[in-house]
Amino acid sequence: MKILNFIKLFMSLGLVFLLNSTGYTQDYPAMTIKFGDLLNRNFGYYQGIVAFKTEIEKRSAGKIKVEIITDNKMGTPKDALESLQLGAVQMGVNTPAYTQGSVKEHMIWAMPYLFKDKDTWQKFAYGPMGKELGDKIEPFGIKFLSWCSAGGRGFLAKKPLATPADFSGLKIRSIPDPVVVEIIKSFTAQPVVMNIQEVYTSLQQGVLDGSELSIELVTAFKFNEVAKYYTETAHNGTPGMVLTNLAWWNKQPKIVQDLIDDVIQKNYRKTNDEFYANVDPFSTQQQQTLAAKVLTEKGVTMVKPDIVAFKKASSPVIDQFKVKIGKDYVESVLKAVGY
Repeated sequence: MKILNFIKLFMSLGLVFLLNSTGYTQDYPAMTIKFGDLLNRNFGYYQGIVAFKTEIEKRSAGKIKVEIITDNKMGTPKDALESLQLGAVQMGVNTPAYTQGSVKEHMIWAMPYLFKDKDTWQKFAYGPMGKELGDKIEPFGIKFLSWCSAGGRGFLAKKPLATPADFSGLKIRSIPDPVVVEIIKSFTAQPVVMNIQEVYTSLQQGVLDGSELSIELVTAFKFNEVAKYYTETAHNGTPGMVLTNLAWWNKQPKIVQDLIDDVIQKNYRKTNDEFYANVDPFSTQQQQTLAAKVLTEKGVTMVKPDIVAFKKASSPVIDQFKVKIGKDYVESVLKAVGY
C-alpha cells in the first residue's frame, strides 16, 4: 500500500512539473488583447496573428483572449501606428516605412541589394543588430517585439520590366519610403507615393503603370486582375514589425510578457515567414513561374530580371542616404551583412 501511495504521489508531482514547465498552470490575469493587422486576412501577417491567438489562448487556458482587427479596419499604416501609440489596440503589425519618420535608422531596410540572400536577411533581422534597430522605436511609446518577413519585393506592371531601361517614363507606385522612391527613380521611372488601398483603381484607370510590392500583396489585393506582369527584382528586404503599446506592456506582469514574447518568436514568426513564395531572381523564368505559382496560376507572367543591371543602377542610392541615416551606422550594417 505504501509503495502504491508513493507511486501516486510521484506521478502527481511529475504532472505538476510538466504543467508548470509548459506554462499551462501559470496564474495569468484575465484580459483581452486587441491585435491590429496592417492589411487583410489574405496576407502572412494575419496568418501569424491567428497562430499567436491560438497559442496564447491555449497556454493561458483561455484567460488571455486575442481579438484580431483585420481586413483594413485599422485604416492606413499611419493610422494603425497612431492607434498603437494611443493604446486603442495593444498590439499591431507595421513596417519601417512608417516608423522611419521617428527612427531614421529604419530606412536601412529599404537600401538596394543590401542583403544578398534570405539567410543573410534572417541573421541580421533576428540577431542582436536587428533587435537593437527595432528597440530604437521605444522612446516613441512603442515596444518592439520582432521583425518578420513581408515576402520578396518586385514590380507588378502592365508590360514586362526586365531591365531599368524598361521603366523609362512609367508611373510606378511607391510606399512612402524615400529610399524606395529613389530606387524607382534610379530605374528611370516616375515614383508615385500611394497607400496600397488606392493601387487597384489607379492601375485600372491608368493613373499607374505599375507598383512596387510583393507577390503576396498582388494576390491579397487582387491586383493581378488589372496588371499581368511581375518581376521579382529583390531590390530590398523591407520587413514587417510586431509592436506593442509601451505603457500597456510595462503594466503587464513578467509571466505575461514572457508568454507574449515566446509566442511571437516561436509561433507568430514561423507561421508568417513560411507564408511567402521563395523566388530566386537568378533562376530561369520557368523556375520562377513554378515558385510563384500562387501568382502565375492567376494569369500573371513572371519576367526574368537583369539583376546585375538593377543593382548597378540603384547602387548610388546607398551613398545618397548614408548622410541622412548616419554614415557610421550604415557602414556598420554594410559590414555586418557582407555587402
